[in-house]
Amino acid sequence: MSPDRDSSMLNCNFIMAQVQQHLGLLSLLIPLIGITAGALKWNSAVIFVLNTLALIPLGSWINRSVDALTVGGSRAVNEILKSTLGNSVELMIGINAIAQKRPHISQSVILGSVISNLLLVLGSTIFVSGYDQKRLRFDRTLTTVLSSLMMVVFILLALPTVMDVFPSAKATPEDQILFTQRITSIILVILLLTFLIFRLGTHAAMFASTPFSQRDQTHQSRQSQIVEARIPQPYIGKTPAATILAAASASALACTYYIVSSLGGVASVTGINQSFLAVTLVPLFGNSVKYRSIVLGSRSYNQIELGIRAVINNVLRVTMLIAPLLVLVGWAFDQPLILRLDGFEATTLLLSVVVMTYLISDGRSNYFEGLMLIGTYMIITFSFFVRPEVPLNVIFLGA
Repeated sequence: MSPDRDSSMLNCNFIMAQVQQHLGLLSLLIPLIGITAGALKWNSAVIFVLNTLALIPLGSWINRSVDALTVGGSRAVNEILKSTLGNSVELMIGINAIAQKRPHISQSVILGSVISNLLLVLGSTIFVSGYDQKRLRFDRTLTTVLSSLMMVVFILLALPTVMDVFPSAKATPEDQILFTQRITSIILVILLLTFLIFRLGTHAAMFASTPFSQRDQTHQSRQSQIVEARIPQPYIGKTPAATILAAASASALACTYYIVSSLGGVASVTGINQSFLAVTLVPLFGNSVKYRSIVLGSRSYNQIELGIRAVINNVLRVTMLIAPLLVLVGWAFDQPLILRLDGFEATTLLLSVVVMTYLISDGRSNYFEGLMLIGTYMIITFSFFVRPEVPLNVIFLGA
């Protein structure tokens, strides 16, 4: 390669680095503008759009800071940190929804996060990793364990819905359903802690990151290190990472406050029901950086198993920690929260879990199965779009 061409490539890389740096700095203005718009009580649609867009750069900084803080730390502490602040959108939307006495929004965002992970992100991961391959192979045992656990968690979360949809001769009192929800939440948190012991301690080898092809050909033993697919980012020191994480989390909390408060106004102005906005747009924009990292990370590592593991782990973190934690937070602040789905929502969630489990159960996949998952997600989101808004007293999400 000629010296002139080398110099040209270096100049191009330098220019691209400068552009990315300046874009990163400019992106910090979006949360400030969104928070200002909410404080000055601008139009509800403008407030919603600005603060939703602000979640994209904030999510990037939060994820990068969490990754930096978990380097060299305790694996159990790292997992708790990823489970909470790594799912900051669901957590902070839930806290603000409880504070504003609108728990149905928290439930819709959790539902949208689970569905988007199981269908859109997993489908995109399979498609991007396998569009130029005949067949994708991954660990069948590992995916079976994780998907089975996810099915159990779904059943536990659906108990309030089952108690309401299929009552006995006498309807179950509301306080008993709420008590059942709280006991279920406590059990889910205990199960999560036990799962961490299972995953990080007693059965760590099952969750190792050795590529499937390498295991299949050389029969090397699994490593104990647990890796998830993500795009490598420039390293941030722990002290700057802690400062950035605190600032980004506080900004995200403020942005989600205005997102929750503006949803009703957006729905009345645009005619779009709140369920569609909370189920689709908020999780997609809020978690877009994380979703992109999973999809492209699986492709760059050439290991689909990393992507599948990351998707299922995201779902387990939301359902086994974030959702129960929000129920317990509502209990602590005397704001009852019952994660009770209506028939349509429960059916879509069940179908998402069943379709995902069926497609990965044999340890093989291809790009067309990925497109099937993406198509299923598009149909479900369109159904939420055309579905009339259900009155809150019919959904009956809390006291």
